[in-house]
Amino acid sequence: MTKSESSRIVDGATRLYCIIGDPVAQTGSPRVFSERFRAAGRNAVLVPFHVPAAAFESAVPGIMALGNLDGIIVTVPYKQRMLQFVDHILPTAQKVGAVNALRREADGQWTGDMFDGRGMVRAITTRAGAVAGRNVMLIGAGGAGSAIACALAEAGVASMTLCDVDARKARMLAARLAVIAPACTLRVGPATTEGIDVLVNASPVGMNPQDGLPAPLGTLAPHVVVADVVVLEDETPLLRHARACGCATVRGQEMTLAQVDAMLAFFGAA
Repeated sequence: MTKSESSRIVDGATRLYCIIGDPVAQTGSPRVFSERFRAAGRNAVLVPFHVPAAAFESAVPGIMALGNLDGIIVTVPYKQRMLQFVDHILPTAQKVGAVNALRREADGQWTGDMFDGRGMVRAITTRAGAVAGRNVMLIGAGGAGSAIACALAEAGVASMTLCDVDARKARMLAARLAVIAPACTLRVGPATTEGIDVLVNASPVGMNPQDGLPAPLGTLAPHVVVADVVVLEDETPLLRHARACGCATVRGQEMTLAQVDAMLAFFGAA
């Protein structure tokens, strides 16, 4: 066995990071982060923890009590529910009302932040240029949707229409955005493609094989950039529809990868 091969074996001194979600089978984060830890010469891995919804409040304190656990990534549907376990909430997460990364501090307390919004804006910008001045349709006002909405507003989009099956969530998000970015025109209502330049699905629709589009969208104009937070090996129904309309697309994997460097720095593992 070569030295590089032996360095890949988990041993008693390995530091643990985990990703918590329901489901987690779709996530590529364990491979991505574990490879980055190894490349940096750190004896650390990131492992998936599938925590069913009914067990969330009882399971998380036990996970966080593990002495060799240094960090947690949070995915669907727990980004808002995880706030109750965070000792120190950083400004972006406070603004968004959700976290997707936690680190253990030297005193054993946990600090949380939110990176989804920055990751999505970076992924869209890389694919299709700056978002400033564009008109956005955002579907989904949960943890990921709130983070993306805040980041888009801070990046200078001209307007944003917010759509969620829970209209109350969309209205609450609009109220927060009105304070963060008063120059951005905000609307709450059903999904529409009229007059938009960017369409973002921040809902979990598309994760299951039987899912269709997150809303009845019709034909999309080819200039519209379509992004989806759902991470699948294949394209989601929304992205297949967008590509058939001639639109540029941004996959959930691109948003995730755009967050990696920032999250590693947050973990102190860059």
